Amino acid sequence: MDRSQPNWDDLRVFLALVETGSLSAAARRLGMSQPTVGRRIQALEETLDKRLFDRLPKGYLPTAAAEALLPMAASMGAAAEAIDRSRAVSEELSGTVRISAGSSACRFLCNRMTLLLDGLPGLELELAASFEFTNLSRREADIALRNRLPEQGDLVTQRVARPAVAVYGSRHYVAGREIDLEPDRYAEWDWVGYDEAHQHLATARWLSAKLKGGRQRVRCSTPPEKLYAVKGGAGLGLLSCYAADSEPDLVRVGDPIPELQGETWMVVHQDMRQTARIRAVVDRLLKLFRDHRPLFDGERPIS
Repeated sequence: MDRSQPNWDDLRVFLALVETGSLSAAARRLGMSQPTVGRRIQALEETLDKRLFDRLPKGYLPTAAAEALLPMAASMGAAAEAIDRSRAVSEELSGTVRISAGSSACRFLCNRMTLLLDGLPGLELELAASFEFTNLSRREADIALRNRLPEQGDLVTQRVARPAVAVYGSRHYVAGREIDLEPDRYAEWDWVGYDEAHQHLATARWLSAKLKGGRQRVRCSTPPEKLYAVKGGAGLGLLSCYAADSEPDLVRVGDPIPELQGETWMVVHQDMRQTARIRAVVDRLLKLFRDHRPLFDGERPIS
């Protein structure tokens, strides 16, 4: 093979390694093996006759040569992604639609699959539970449901819900306890909260301020884990009403907390939004959230 010109596949690997900083993370993103990523980078360095990365214990650090190459490679990457999206545009109501959402939102959708799929026999759905922003330009997903607006451009966004949050406990835990959520009494009860890695979340900060040094008996890393721990009788917990009000074993303690009301945004890449299969799923999602607005608002359960 003529190695006088960079290979696009090598540049694609280069971009992934710059963004992730490690061979293993780049390999996972690209669906390659770690040795293959290493060989691609070595081939690109040989072609350019430049060292592109410093191999450090904590990962791969781009050199000055890599920084100079990055804008050109990124431009080529954006063009390749646009070509890939244009090939995916179809007027047929068939194929796969990938949805990325938080774990609680995925659970909400899974419990209502018939509302998304009935009458669309040619469609298949892929659900990926993730707290990270999915790169829609690279078609890592077709539709994303997120609790904040993305910074990435070329995206169409629409707010579909404002989830309410309240304090819940299991029927077993609440029974026989006169739970008073006056500001100075929060530390009297057992609480289920987030682990140290998630103390930046609004609900975690709010609870820590209320407890004033009081303990959280159980700490979890995801909303479903919190819900199951509360449901299992570990104590009280702050839960999204749309998730907790559907659980007959959970009891809401007090009203929804206004300052913890969140937002759910549906995000679609502008190049893909008119693709028939994606448009069909977007329309179903909009109706689903619209019909279940009382549940998200914390007004009343809905089946």
